Amino acid sequence: MQKWEGTLAAGTKLGTSAAAVESLLKTQVSFGNPQDTLTLLTEETFKGSGTELIGIYKQQMQTQYDFYYMTLTVDLRPKPGAQFWRLTCQLDFHPKGENEPIIQSIFPNQKWRTIMNFGVGTDIELNGNLEWSAEVDSASLGELTNLLPGELKTNAANKNELKAFLVLPEYKYELSHSEITAVGEGSSTCFWRIQDQEIQKVGTAKFAVVFKVPKGTESINLRGIAWAEPNMNWLAADVRDVFSELSDRFKNLLRRKDEAAIQLARIANEEWSLILPKATIPS
Repeated sequence: MQKWEGTLAAGTKLGTSAAAVESLLKTQVSFGNPQDTLTLLTEETFKGSGTELIGIYKQQMQTQYDFYYMTLTVDLRPKPGAQFWRLTCQLDFHPKGENEPIIQSIFPNQKWRTIMNFGVGTDIELNGNLEWSAEVDSASLGELTNLLPGELKTNAANKNELKAFLVLPEYKYELSHSEITAVGEGSSTCFWRIQDQEIQKVGTAKFAVVFKVPKGTESINLRGIAWAEPNMNWLAADVRDVFSELSDRFKNLLRRKDEAAIQLARIANEEWSLILPKATIPS
């Protein structure tokens, strides 16, 4: 707080405005452990769920690649009053080159924005096309189906009716107008950006990845960075009473909202070495 008060003239204190700034600076962003749900995907995985893989993935599993599924959580813990508007997460799989992991599919993406805004607990599952499907209670199915874009309408079903591998049970966020940018399929790096004027309501964001590695790969390295950018309208409003006392440099920073939001973002940056699970050999 002394650093912020140093931008004021004549030692002026931020007073009540300090609470907003303190809440922002003490907000924490952290990753969960990607090893927690790291799962080998096999033909039997899907047969056990009552479905079968399409031919190309079945062939790749038999002769070329091992497929894995993992979730990674990003925990946004805002202090009371702090408001954020954008959460970004980037994952980078290693090694690069000949044995580079390939990302098959990620969730959520732009197509599933409706799920983020639906407000009802939804089971997200992985079907035989290695695509995402959603299960909800029958009372909500019609509403969800009407909201989904045409290409996803067949990917929604009543709970206990969809034949797929369950990956994200009771997926639900308290958001209403989220926008999602998500890229990375077919490469070794993926990226999500979720925008909502009250993104702090997410609490713990869940990201899912299906990736494949050449057969025989025993471990990979993963680098993750996530950051939450503050709502600059909220911050500017809460320091309005002392705005005239701020230094010109700091005033200009607050006026350049996007730049200020990046500079004041709360960040998590981690690396992991992941031991890849192998199929159990029957005794």
